[in-house]
Amino acid sequence: MDNMSAIAKNVKTLGSMAKGQTAFDQASARDAALAIATHAVETTTLFQAPATDPKSEARAEIWENFDDFSVKADELEMVARRLSSSINVKADLGVAMKDLGATCKSCHADYRK
Repeated sequence: MDNMSAIAKNVKTLGSMAKGQTAFDQASARDAALAIATHAVETTTLFQAPATDPKSEARAEIWENFDDFSVKADELEMVARRLSSSINVKADLGVAMKDLGATCKSCHADYRK
C-alpha cells in the first residue's frame, strides 16, 4: 500500500503542476515521473504474496492473472521512465497525465477494489 501511495503522491505532484495549482518546475516534474517508474518496478515484487491487510484495495484477480498484472506494472514503469526525460515545459504535462492516467486506469479497472 505504501508503494501505491508513493505513486499516487507523485502523480498528484504532476497533476498539481498541470492544473497550475503549483508552479511548473521541470526538475521536480521529471523527478516525480522517475519516482513513479522506480515504484512501478517494485510493484510485482511487493505483490508476490496475496494481500492480507484488510485495508488493502487489491483484488484477488491480481494473483489469478499475475502475468497480466506484471505487464501492466511494466507498462507504467516504461511510460513514467519516458516521461522522466521528456517533460520539458508545462504543456508536456497534459500528455504526461493522459499517458499515466491510461496506464493506471488499465490496472485499477481489473485489480483494484
